[in-house]
Amino acid sequence: MKNTPVIIKDSSQLAEGDIVRTHGMRVRLDRCTTRDDSGRTVYAWSGTVLNLDEVRADRHVPMSFLRTYKGNTVVRDDEWTVQGNTFANWLVENPS
Repeated sequence: MKNTPVIIKDSSQLAEGDIVRTHGMRVRLDRCTTRDDSGRTVYAWSGTVLNLDEVRADRHVPMSFLRTYKGNTVVRDDEWTVQGNTFANWLVENPS
């Protein structure tokens, strides 16, 4: 994984284009949805795994966890969801 410096953000501070490090993956955040759960906002960011070859080789997560389907057809094999509320903190690459 790259030696890019990181900052810590909670789920409410994440933004489109952020690169989150989680489970050995570098996930670029693409789209956010929110929902209310017991009076707290839960953020769910759909993202693209940028280091897919490394994830495959090192078996960071099962590859089936990265697949999305439309019916019985795999439409993506590089998607990960970063989700949580303000209590969840994330390591985000800081390019500056």
